[in-house]
Parts: sequence; structure tokens; C-alpha cells
Amino acid sequence: MSTQALSPPSAIPESRIRRAHQRGTQETDWLQARFSFSFGDYRDPNHTHWGSLRALNDDWVAPGRGFAWHGHRDIESLTYPIHGRIHHTDSLGNDYVFGAGELHRMSAGTGVAHAEMNASDSEPERHLQIWLYPRERGASPGCELVRIDESSKRDRWCLIASPDGREGSATVGQDARLFVSRLTRGMSLGYSLEKHRLGYLHVVAGELRVDPGVLLHAGDALRFTHHDALAVAAEAPDTEVMLFDL
Repeated sequence: MSTQALSPPSAIPESRIRRAHQRGTQETDWLQARFSFSFGDYRDPNHTHWGSLRALNDDWVAPGRGFAWHGHRDIESLTYPIHGRIHHTDSLGNDYVFGAGELHRMSAGTGVAHAEMNASDSEPERHLQIWLYPRERGASPGCELVRIDESSKRDRWCLIASPDGREGSATVGQDARLFVSRLTRGMSLGYSLEKHRLGYLHVVAGELRVDPGVLLHAGDALRFTHHDALAVAAEAPDTEVMLFDL
């Protein structure tokens, strides 16, 4: 009789884990999108937001295509390129191209129109689109582009967005902090929230052990609170993870 090894019991309930295949989807002739929260025509009453985190979309955009001119109000938008480059234009007069190793912040405030198109006519482009609810409505709109040095996120939490722009991070109009890290296989990190704050962990690439019995793969996410002492370890080379402190 053969025996099968059992995974250690997990202290993390599955209800707090958002698996990649559970996300909402949108597929057109130019866009393949995965929605961690309700977005557009996708509605999930159990996943509308987490604290001030309103949207986390994983978008693949076809060559030469993208999000044509449209408007926003009262949203803090962050665009995190993973592959390829994005051509951004807006009603504030900004016109530039950015890509991996950079983060774009747009505070819509009283209103702004913009377009984000794949800058390449031959290669697809992939990015994470993040929306935060603003701390105050009706603020002046604005944009910002910050660079993220690759070495600064190797095996450590690298702050890329914050309320005060500390450490060269993008300045968002919300009491939220966004970190990224690219972990060498076998490396581990911890993180503790202050009281009454919420955390959201999203695996961009690779595999991440968050509990003896829980392994997160690319696209998976974990919700946690200040009651949890977060400890993660990379189970694959170049595991990239994003952490929200909300």
C-alpha cells in the first residue's frame, strides 16, 4: 500500500486567498485582462475592494492597441509595467513612454482624460493597473513617473508608492503604501502591519510560501490584517511580489 505525503495544516483560511483562476476575466481582440476585484462588467460581491484598494488588474495589450482616450474622476491610479512599454498622453499636457522599472501615478481628482497605448507595433505589453480610493475627493489632478532601481527591490521590500513620496516613491493621495520585492529562491521576508491596517499580498511572478501549508503561485493573492505576522519565502527563482499596506 502506497502512502501520500500530506501538506502541513494551514493557519491561513482559504477564504482569504484569491487564486489566479478565480479572478474575473475580459478577453477581446486586443486585451486579455484578469481582475482581482469587481471591474467593468465583472461583478463579484465578495471582491469589490480591500480597504482603499479598489482595483488590481493584470492586463495584456496587443501590439499597437490600448486604452484610447477616456476620463476619470476621484481615483488614484498606478500603472506598473511588467513587459513592454506604454505610451501615455493626457489632458494635462503629459506625453511620454515608460516601461518596466518605472511606476506611473495619476491622481484623477476633479477630472482628467488620458490614453495608455502599447508603444510597440510588434510586441505585446503587460502591466498591472492599480486603483486606490482617494483620501479626499475633488483634489487637483496630476501625474508622476518614478523609476525603480532593480537592485533596490532585490530580496527586500522596496517602497514604490506612499502618501509622502518618501524614499523616491510615487506620492498618492491616500494613506497607503505599496512595496515590491524580487526574491532569490530560498530568501524570506517578514512584514507587520500597525493596528487597524489591512494588507494585501499579490504574487506577480514565481512561487511564494506564506504558510507551511500554503503556496501562492503567480496571480495568487492573500488578504491579511494587523493580527497576522506575515512571513514569506520564495520557492522559485526571481519570485516577484507586491505588498499593499492600507
